[in-house]
Amino acid sequence: MKSIKTYIIIMLLISFLGIIVQPVYANQTKLPATLEVGLFFNNSAKSTLNLKAANGFIVRQHRNTDRIQLMNLVSHDDIIVRKDGFYLGSGGNYVEYTGPIQERVGQQVLQGPFHVQVGKLFPSITEAEKFIASLKIQENPYLVYEGGWKVFVGLYIDEKSSKKSADEIKTNTGEEAIVIQPSSTRVQVLDKQDKVLFMYDATEQIYFQAFQDKGSIPLVNVEGKNYRGEITVKRMNGNDMAVINKVPLEEYLYGVIPREMPALWPLEALKAQAVAARGYAVTSMGRFKNSGFDLCNTTNSQVYGGYDGEHVNSNRAVDETKSRIITYNGNPVIPYFHANSGGHTENSENIWSNALPYIRGVKDDYSLGVPSSTWNVTFTGAQIKEALEKNGIFIGEPKSITITERSVNGRVLTLIVEGTKGKETMTKEKSRRVFGLRSTWFNVSLQGGGSVAVKTASKDGSQVNVTNAHVMTADGLKVLKNSTNIKMFNGKSYKEIESGPEVFSFEGKGFGHGLGLSQHGARKMAELNFTFDQILTHYYTGVKVELR
Repeated sequence: MKSIKTYIIIMLLISFLGIIVQPVYANQTKLPATLEVGLFFNNSAKSTLNLKAANGFIVRQHRNTDRIQLMNLVSHDDIIVRKDGFYLGSGGNYVEYTGPIQERVGQQVLQGPFHVQVGKLFPSITEAEKFIASLKIQENPYLVYEGGWKVFVGLYIDEKSSKKSADEIKTNTGEEAIVIQPSSTRVQVLDKQDKVLFMYDATEQIYFQAFQDKGSIPLVNVEGKNYRGEITVKRMNGNDMAVINKVPLEEYLYGVIPREMPALWPLEALKAQAVAARGYAVTSMGRFKNSGFDLCNTTNSQVYGGYDGEHVNSNRAVDETKSRIITYNGNPVIPYFHANSGGHTENSENIWSNALPYIRGVKDDYSLGVPSSTWNVTFTGAQIKEALEKNGIFIGEPKSITITERSVNGRVLTLIVEGTKGKETMTKEKSRRVFGLRSTWFNVSLQGGGSVAVKTASKDGSQVNVTNAHVMTADGLKVLKNSTNIKMFNGKSYKEIESGPEVFSFEGKGFGHGLGLSQHGARKMAELNFTFDQILTHYYTGVKVELR
């Protein structure tokens, strides 16, 4: 289980990256049976990929709603999937090669993306396999699926070498043999002994699923992590491969909930999180359509850990809320959630842009007195300047930070930072993003250095920081909020204490954007015996929890 600290960091990232979008799933009456999750894509896309399954693989093609079994690889529990390209290596350890094309690079033989097709298109895999068995050639032929079944040989490095092989095959067998050029969509599948098992066109919607044996959960291990469902790859703009997990919706949630909420929290809180996460998934589908999948496995969607991230408690929460989502006027809502409201949630338009009728600020005493309900952080002028400049804001040395407008619920709507060379006005979430704050519900003040300390009367002469300390004055016990102009009486006279540099002190409430469900609040409500639907209808206004 991930620590609560890690979970809080994840929630902060979610709230930074979240944007208000209209549900793409609105008005539909049934939930999607499956969804596709991007595991590796964009900068993490793969040229080669290692897949493992304890009992081998079943290879399927998806055509609309049909799943067609193409072939079995049950005798292969460890395979390499790689794009059609140039490679060095052996034994499953391959490195994509981008240097000068030559037959050998050092002691290694270069493998290439040129092939030879022998024969024509076959009507079935059986016919193609019969043809392979009948061929009497030195090359090792293999199956290819590209609009039907074909037979290829070779991993040649150029057209010249492949043409030579094609001519020899045609002469020796009398079969038609033609050179096949490199493809921007072709994918190769090899075993760990460097044998090509088959190739296919990635546009053909080919998926790998673990063979299920004796009631075991069929799991595909992708680069060391286990996943339910099926794995496919898609060539990205003719280059590397996006790696995608096609998985049933409820099983996807198994891998999400313990990454979004600690699995040892009360069951009703986990169930509330499960309903919210299910709704977030179905209303977010399509955001990554251009990348070839529905959702990703990062905070840009919801953190998804696959099978290895599952926990029995959170799985139970998913099962006991199966197919339930939050609706407003019959339509699925985007159920935003955050770590802690600080005592009051917020209206959506005060954080982002759209005014959503079901995201209205509500009083939330359940989030008080728990982790992250209050916080304090200080920055030197140099740190403020650095944060501003990292975000393209150049106003010189910061002189003041002034809050000029707040929402009715207390969060900062407008803030002005004034420097020696100008000023910058920040609205809504910008201040939190620029300064890395936990929420937009805060006060800010300029104080003397927080490093002022005095020696105590103890034998060891230890020092204590006097800022925020309780001291007895002529007017009674007070808290020192500012260490500037402090004078101490030594029994004979008053002496002013030198303070460190001025700092900007932020004192705030809550953690996250403050919209919708407060996770710490949900935990407290569950501890007080509220049910998951009561928790949800507290945090979302005018909604219902419905079975779809």
